[in-house]
Amino acid sequence: MTRHDLTNRDKQYLRALFLMSSHQEPVGPAKIARTMGVSRTGALKKLRRLEFLGYGDYVDNKGLLLNSRGVDVVQKDTLKHHLMEKFLETSLDMDPEEACHESSALDPLISTRLMERVNDKYGEELSCDCGCCIEPYYEPETLVECHWYQRMFKMQ
Repeated sequence: MTRHDLTNRDKQYLRALFLMSSHQEPVGPAKIARTMGVSRTGALKKLRRLEFLGYGDYVDNKGLLLNSRGVDVVQKDTLKHHLMEKFLETSLDMDPEEACHESSALDPLISTRLMERVNDKYGEELSCDCGCCIEPYYEPETLVECHWYQRMFKMQ
């Protein structure tokens, strides 16, 4: 991986930024630091990195404003997680919590091609228990209810 690749931690920040404001307003380093459990300086560095990678624009004294590219990553990752989760439930008879845990572990390893195949075979039949994650386009208001986001950001 080069320093220009989007890491799994970068994606977590993108999900947090989306959850906090979608792409409606900038999110500052202090707010993201509290959510991610890091220092303000660490959060600022990550926000600047995401800007450098092309996922948003940093507005001085305000924070990072996600652009459509950043939102696209969040939507695709959310769909990928929930498709794999329901695939594991449906195909391997896993209970929802186990499927969510396993999907979280597998998410970084799942190729776009595999997700297309799962979607082609099961997409029409799948639905998410929280009812907000299979059909894009997601909104922060609905993802607050999502079990995956609640676990990820300890919102329960």
